[in-house]
Amino acid sequence: MKNDVYIQNLQKYKYNNTKYFNPATIYPEGLDLMIKSDPIIYDNVRQMLINMKFDFKNIGTKNWNPFKDFIKEGNQVVIKPNLVKHINKELNGNTDSLITNFALIRPIIDYCLLALNGTGKLVVGDAPVQECDFQKVIALNGLKEAIKIYNQNGYFVDLVDFRKNDNQSLECKIVSLNKDSSFVEVDEYWKKYAITNYDLKQMHTHHQNGIHEYLIPNFVLEADVIINMPKPKTHRKAGITACMKNFVGINGKKEYLPHHRNGSIHSHGDEYPEKSLIKLCKSSLKNYSYKNNIFINFLMKCFSFLLIKFKINRYQEGSWYGNDTIWRTILDINKIALYASKDGKMTNDKQRIIFNLADMIISGEKEGPLLPTNKKVGLIVGSFNQLNMDKVICQIMGFDPNKIKYIKNGYNLKKYSIAEKSNFLVYDQFGKTNLKKYNKHFIPTNGWIDYLMEHNNDEKKRIKF
Repeated sequence: MKNDVYIQNLQKYKYNNTKYFNPATIYPEGLDLMIKSDPIIYDNVRQMLINMKFDFKNIGTKNWNPFKDFIKEGNQVVIKPNLVKHINKELNGNTDSLITNFALIRPIIDYCLLALNGTGKLVVGDAPVQECDFQKVIALNGLKEAIKIYNQNGYFVDLVDFRKNDNQSLECKIVSLNKDSSFVEVDEYWKKYAITNYDLKQMHTHHQNGIHEYLIPNFVLEADVIINMPKPKTHRKAGITACMKNFVGINGKKEYLPHHRNGSIHSHGDEYPEKSLIKLCKSSLKNYSYKNNIFINFLMKCFSFLLIKFKINRYQEGSWYGNDTIWRTILDINKIALYASKDGKMTNDKQRIIFNLADMIISGEKEGPLLPTNKKVGLIVGSFNQLNMDKVICQIMGFDPNKIKYIKNGYNLKKYSIAEKSNFLVYDQFGKTNLKKYNKHFIPTNGWIDYLMEHNNDEKKRIKF
């Protein structure tokens, strides 16, 4: 079961968290709490755990405790949703395709509390992008009100912003991968490592010449169990984002996360494929955009105008299928999530259990992760293996997993493996299933469409950007 992937087909394409719902009035094991959430989605999450045969002997009784086999009393548990940003400015999208909906988080909190039985520690946390207003995103998500109700009723849950810059009291440790990083083979180009809108001097302190360090909150390192709850969508740099990319949100400072290498592929960068003086100038200037200088901002707008005018604006900032950087960051973070000890040292054995539950009731297509268009999918996907699960999610999106670099290279890790090269099964609520019937035909981002849909010319003609 640890390698298999489970799909719950709700055939429901919206969230309804407007009314107060008390699980104890319906389920024998339910917590007696009135919190605004969606009872239909709660029921489907619960049914999925039953289908996965969690605490099989007690199903249907008041003693049913689905997480008790992997969450023990006294454990520290971290629930990691995707809270990337508080607003989606895409006209055909909203936060339903942007962040993990509380409708799915609610039952997971309940069953974690049931397993902990008043002991240990339960934390809900994430490190959104810099421009995210954390208070706004937890308010619109429903988390803020819900956590208040839990705590008032003696069910203690911590809600934490994992961004060190915004939460100075957050205790973190530097975790060093160094020679075991997936970056080592391109380290001769370390001066090109970059992430938009952040100080590259800080990045190059932590990523250079065999030094590869990440900043991980103690809440995460001290966790015995992580419940990983992504919002799958297309991604400009990685192709897709799902379970494994969601773990980038356990890093406390974005300056520790290389996202691309500056320049064109002709100069060992991976921002764009062609030689372009305008793009080179914009790329060089972009390294200082974090300073928010009026003159720099003006020049950036000028270069952007020129790129549009001369129709050479399609591939920028590593937002295309030639990105050779972000997949390395994704694999490094997942190695840490599995193998880093409580004191921040890499070990040879897995240090914690990870259970993944993806919110695909409404996903995001086109210009994800920050400007996704809503895609009605109606699925929940779960597994104990995030790599196998992302392979399945990639196929649900209608893409070839071998074209997503972090998936393809994830199966080739010799040390700190995430999943071995072995067969795994896919189930839905009716038993073993054929993934072809769940192909939802997502539209990729602009920078990935030629690559992920190269043999589907009719579909590409239909899509307009």
